[in-house]
Amino acid sequence: MLTCARLTEPDTTPSGDRNRPAGLASDGLLWVTILSTVGICAPFFRYIQWLGDEGIVLHGADRILRGERLYADFFEFLPPGSFLVGAAWMQLIGSSFASMRVLAIGVIVAIAALTYTAARLASGHRVLGALLAITWAVLSQGAWTVISHHWFTTAASMASAVALLAALGGAGDRHTAIFLAGLFAGIAAMTTPVQGTLVCLAAVRLTATLLDRRAIFGVVGGVAMFPIAVLAYLAVTGSILAAFYDAIVFPAQQYTDIEIVRFGAFTAPHHAPVIAFLPLTLALTATAAALDGRALWRDARFRGALALAVVALLSAFPRPDLAHINFVLPLACPLFALVTGHLLGRLSRPVRLAVSAALIALVGVIVGYATYKKIVPIVAGPLRPVSTARGVFLAQPSPWIEAVAALVADIERTSATEPFFFYPYSPMLPYLTAREHVAPHDVMIPGHTTREQYREVCLRVIRDARWIVIDRSWTNPRLLRALYPNMRVLDPPEMREFEAALRSAFDQVVHASPIFELRRRAAGATVTSCSRI
Repeated sequence: MLTCARLTEPDTTPSGDRNRPAGLASDGLLWVTILSTVGICAPFFRYIQWLGDEGIVLHGADRILRGERLYADFFEFLPPGSFLVGAAWMQLIGSSFASMRVLAIGVIVAIAALTYTAARLASGHRVLGALLAITWAVLSQGAWTVISHHWFTTAASMASAVALLAALGGAGDRHTAIFLAGLFAGIAAMTTPVQGTLVCLAAVRLTATLLDRRAIFGVVGGVAMFPIAVLAYLAVTGSILAAFYDAIVFPAQQYTDIEIVRFGAFTAPHHAPVIAFLPLTLALTATAAALDGRALWRDARFRGALALAVVALLSAFPRPDLAHINFVLPLACPLFALVTGHLLGRLSRPVRLAVSAALIALVGVIVGYATYKKIVPIVAGPLRPVSTARGVFLAQPSPWIEAVAALVADIERTSATEPFFFYPYSPMLPYLTAREHVAPHDVMIPGHTTREQYREVCLRVIRDARWIVIDRSWTNPRLLRALYPNMRVLDPPEMREFEAALRSAFDQVVHASPIFELRRRAAGATVTSCSRI
């Protein structure tokens, strides 16, 4: 009953003390949240489920360290933020797989800590904030304990949210908090544009409600700092025009359409709470507003938390599947904590205690079931180790991991200086094997890749590559249809001609499995076959 009482009663510490860093540093529940999240992520420290998205950031950062210019020398449709963070970490700490997973877990732990802090600042309910942060960590991790531009963006967004809520709460140095809110929002915008831009707009709009000219200048100045630094970097590397096309024009033309899926796609039963969280938060908000709308709206923290929840909802699109909803859920946690605490406060004490006990029990069931489905199998094992140039990684036994292990072993037998081409979507492989990927593109799938890009890559690969690796699963129309239900053409003619040119120029099959092929370039290979694309 003590825990229930703590859940139902807001933190009675004065708001100024709740917002001070020292108060947070000595907060036992904050440390419980941090240590719990570390424990949740630890089993997945070396775990890999597939060879896709994580490799985009890792391979891109590695290419920067090899001396290649982002956008000018290789194509990326993401903004520079995650690549620059990854390259800086590799330069300072190391590029091994283990060092990069330290960064990944550090970012996820930071998100959980910021989620707890934001929920506490918004609602004053410390226990509720800890329950939200830890439950999110359990539900969102596993296969997604990875380096991801989404995690970097959410960490920056939540840092902005904490600063913004502290400023709206009227405690501490408001102008410093507002500047930090803008600074982290600008970092988010340079990492994932839609979510980051929405956070920037929310920070500027909410600051404007304070009617403080200095604060408005502060938040705008904060928002502008990191984008200006990025523009300076692109100018120095001669990449501004290429960056404009890659990160702005290309996604608008080629990316958004094929990514559209239904809300909550690819959800298993133990993920149901993730899908329900945003609609439930909005339903609770509507209920609270119907009961006490004017009082809530007068609270600046409510307006701030509501804006962050709207950002979360909009940022999940155009691909609001399980993974992308998980990425943005922390932004909705402050509003959930605030309106849940508000509604509980309207109940009589006996009813409030009973509802709180039921809520804690429900959280226990959700966390327990998700732990059983996601974490226990990894801890209990067995796991298949695979040794690579970047270190050992682990995966659950399956035909897929056996195929990966056999392929990596054959790649390791080639000269480390011989150039490769990995097709169509396995960016983790050039990173893990520390091999040069000659093409400027990591992702080459229908609807995403243009005819011109197929032709450009064909010419470069046949001219420069010694080996090619083909992941047959990503050329399977059934897989493409399952992952991209809005993809209209699964085998465009330019892709067929491109693959025919590759097989003609690289006709020596050194390794073959149901999933992968490793091919060596033929002695007389020429680029003439690319002319048909």
